[in-house]
Amino acid sequence: TDYPLFTMEDPGEPNTAMVEVGRLDARDVFNKIIAGAWRNGEPGLIFLDWVNHKNPTPHIGRMTATNPCGEQPLLPYESCNLGSINLDKFLVKEHDELTIDFDHLRDVVRITTQFLDNVIDANSYSVIEIEKMTRETRKIGLGVMGFADMLTRMRIPYDSEDGLKIGRSVMKFIMEESDQMSIELAEQRGAFPAYPGSIYDTPEQPIMRNACRLTVAPTGTISMIANCSSGIEPLFALCYHKHNILGGETLLYVDQ
Repeated sequence: TDYPLFTMEDPGEPNTAMVEVGRLDARDVFNKIIAGAWRNGEPGLIFLDWVNHKNPTPHIGRMTATNPCGEQPLLPYESCNLGSINLDKFLVKEHDELTIDFDHLRDVVRITTQFLDNVIDANSYSVIEIEKMTRETRKIGLGVMGFADMLTRMRIPYDSEDGLKIGRSVMKFIMEESDQMSIELAEQRGAFPAYPGSIYDTPEQPIMRNACRLTVAPTGTISMIANCSSGIEPLFALCYHKHNILGGETLLYVDQ
C-alpha cells in the first residue's frame, strides 16, 4: 500500500493548505526504517496521531515533536523533567531466591515523584515561554534503568515469558504508585494549572498534580554513571568502549 507525501503550500503561513507532492510504498519504507534502526539506531520513528490520541491536555495544543532522545512527546515550549530508578537495587533474598522488594520500591517511587514535582518550581528556565508551559502542565518523567541487570541476577531470560511478566508487573506497580502520589500532591498543592479541560477533568477521573508521570528513557549516560544496564534494554555487551562525541579519550566499561 502506498501513501501520500504532503508539504505546506506556503510554509510561512500557519493555516496554509497541504499539497500532495508524491507517494511512497509503505511496506518498503518501513522495511528500510527497520534495517536502519538495526544497523545504527537511525532513523527515529514516531506516530504523532497516536501520541496526540493520548495527549492529556489537547485543549492547549497538539504534540509536535519529542525531546532529542525521543522518549518525551512535548507540546511547544514544554521541557522534559526526568528521573530513573535503578531496578537492580530492589532485589532481596527470600528462601534462597532473589525477589523484588516492592515495599522499598513503593517508597522510592513516591519520593521521586514528589522530588520531580519539586524540580519544576526549583528550576531556572532559559526563556519565559518554557517556564510558563512547564508549570502549566507540570509533566514529570519517572522511569527505570537496570532492568536487564535485575533479570540477570534473578536468572530470568530477558526474552522469556517470565521476563515479560515481571516487566509488566513492575511497571504497573510503578505507574499506580506514581499516580497515587500525584493525586495526593494535588490534594496538598493543587492540580496542574491546565487541569480544567484536560482528559482528567471529568467526574470519573482523579485530580492530578502532574499531567504526565512516567517516561521510559534510554538513560544512556546516567546508567553508565550508575553502573547498570540502560533503560529497559537488554545487555548488548558485557564489555564495550564509550566514544565521547566531543573527542578525547575512549572510556572502557565492563559489566560487573
